[in-house]
Amino acid sequence: MPNRCCAAIPHRTKLVSATVLLLLAFSFSLTAQTPTPSCQATSTNPNLHAESLAERVGDLTLICSGGVSGAVVQPLLYITLNTTVTNRLDANGSPTGITTTVDTGTGPVTVSPSFRLSGGSTLVVNVLSYTVPAVVNQSVSIKFSGIRAAVAPLASGTTSVQVTASIVGIGVQLPVGLAAGLGTTVQTLLASAINNGVPCNGSLLPSTLDFNGFLNASTSVSTVRVTEVRTTSFTAKQPGDDSGVRFLVKLSGYGSASRIFVPDAIVGNTGLQATSAGGAYGRSFGPGTYVPGAGQLLLIRVTGSDANGGGGALTMPQPGVVTTFSSMSELAVANGSAYAVYEVADSNSVVVESAQIPVFVVAAPVNCPSTLNPAQSVTLAPASTVVTATTTDPIPRFMAGVPPLDCTQESDCTSGYFPSLYVDQTPISLTGTSLGGPQSAPIKVGNLGSGILSFTSSVTYQSGSGWLTVNPSSGANSITVNAIANPAALQPGTYTATITISAGAYGTATIPVTFTVALSTVTIQNVGNAASFQYGTVAPGSYAVLYGLNLAGTNVGVTFNGLAANIIYKSATQINLVVPTGIAGQVAAAVVVTVDGAPSSPFTVNLAPNLPGIFNPGVVNFNGGQINSAVSPAARGDYILIFLTGLTVPLTGQVTVNFGPLTNQIPAFAGAQPTLPALDQINILVPAASPTGLVPLQVCIPGPAGQPVCSNQVSLYVK
Repeated sequence: MPNRCCAAIPHRTKLVSATVLLLLAFSFSLTAQTPTPSCQATSTNPNLHAESLAERVGDLTLICSGGVSGAVVQPLLYITLNTTVTNRLDANGSPTGITTTVDTGTGPVTVSPSFRLSGGSTLVVNVLSYTVPAVVNQSVSIKFSGIRAAVAPLASGTTSVQVTASIVGIGVQLPVGLAAGLGTTVQTLLASAINNGVPCNGSLLPSTLDFNGFLNASTSVSTVRVTEVRTTSFTAKQPGDDSGVRFLVKLSGYGSASRIFVPDAIVGNTGLQATSAGGAYGRSFGPGTYVPGAGQLLLIRVTGSDANGGGGALTMPQPGVVTTFSSMSELAVANGSAYAVYEVADSNSVVVESAQIPVFVVAAPVNCPSTLNPAQSVTLAPASTVVTATTTDPIPRFMAGVPPLDCTQESDCTSGYFPSLYVDQTPISLTGTSLGGPQSAPIKVGNLGSGILSFTSSVTYQSGSGWLTVNPSSGANSITVNAIANPAALQPGTYTATITISAGAYGTATIPVTFTVALSTVTIQNVGNAASFQYGTVAPGSYAVLYGLNLAGTNVGVTFNGLAANIIYKSATQINLVVPTGIAGQVAAAVVVTVDGAPSSPFTVNLAPNLPGIFNPGVVNFNGGQINSAVSPAARGDYILIFLTGLTVPLTGQVTVNFGPLTNQIPAFAGAQPTLPALDQINILVPAASPTGLVPLQVCIPGPAGQPVCSNQVSLYVK
């Protein structure tokens, strides 16, 4: 039956090649005129796992004819591959697992020559002989089976690269440039994942820890799908192998409190009932049912394997009767990560097969948006980087890598159970001034499909370079990223670039960006908290500092989203002001400075309900009214006054103070200072348990997501 998969998947092939150097030393009790045998090379050319590091390549056969009947031929052979030989070595360093047969016309006979490695890629074959048959022109075949090679490191090519064999011997007649192919590499694994993450409202642990129990409890489940490229990609354990093809499923980002469960056996799409959870990939869901001897894909979980998928043993033997697999096992979770290993126990060699591996997660409710970022991935196993013959490394073993998505082969890339990228592709036009501050514009990114969509961004420049960034540069599902254009290193002019947002097979979008940079006139370079000097974010109603160029003039004004700010101080490079309270509730503001009628380019600053900043000096001892310092320290048990800016009026949460290691101390008073606008004041006792000497002092207040928003640290001197 033809391999129907390969027309759907564009892949490049690689071929294992070998140079066979045959130094034939013949032991004849004959004269120099005695006829000598001549030999040719043939081989089988099977498909090989392209990711393999210990792949059994095709059989190599030497067909020799001629010579004198009854003469003993004793060749010394050098078989050189175009990659390393990776047969397992015995205690003496000799490669094992290679079978040699000699057929002189009466049937193949197994012989036992000696093998040794030379230079990693050359097999030296010694103590090999045959007797020339009595029948005139009867050919003799010498076949080598079971040679293993590291095919993964081979360079890719678009055509078959034949194995070349050069045979040299004393008195032997040989063609020049014999060719024999030992195999063509074809990629093994395609994969995808339906990633449903961890729901904020939690996920239940069922009362019955079996497949149906998890389904009935609606426990959150994600699914990894593995698909073979060709009909013989997924193979069970073969003679001389330690295991069948394995899959290493890696899970991360689940949080240390989550519990993860997976089935002990998976039935593929050729089974009587395929394993599927939650209707993943549009398939009816339920545990898998397997019929032995019917050519059905069966994966059995491996217990006791290492983190690369090597070692261990199958959870259960391959059943001999029709079996429905319902048992589940809990994985060990470390720092939110876990792994599961499955081995091919049975498969169908004439049908392209796939299998779904469900991953059930039990978790407690969390605050939304959740900070967890679950991810699933799969690679062939045992995964390894060992490309040489050793005494202990597993056979087979594979070079780890990210497999291509299987939705192209399965023709379901646009199905609703996969993510689908949405990006607002409205062209972005920004203006700035040379030496001015960055300018930004939002880009909405969303997921029109199901599961978790992960994306990355990149920038291609048509003019200039390095002036455009995307923040954050990657993310998941529906968020807003910012295109940030920085004119700091640009001369006046117009610059263009293209932002690309990519979610792989789930969509790609581009956004053109134009950045017009004018001569430096009135320019804003930065805006921040006037006490802490934290830049880029301010709080409505707080003191702020603005830095720039050409800020001096007769009439100077500053606006935040069009609302005028109260200016406290101004110079050519700095303006101190009070942020207008009218912008409360907004997330960002466009700041514009106008000098004698000439406006600056807008400068975007983030807004926070609270952004406490302590002035320095800003701590006063209540007893004596002196500024706290090394020469005027506060005593434990005395009150101090902390002057700051950036607290919302009225307060939106409990203000706390940290005295070095003593955190969350509650003040007697926290709020607006009654005489000066935008100034806040905290009255608090120095704790009796406070350290003495120089103590870091910090003020905090809960933020919108419950996380504390804290001020800068200042020094408190305690005696």
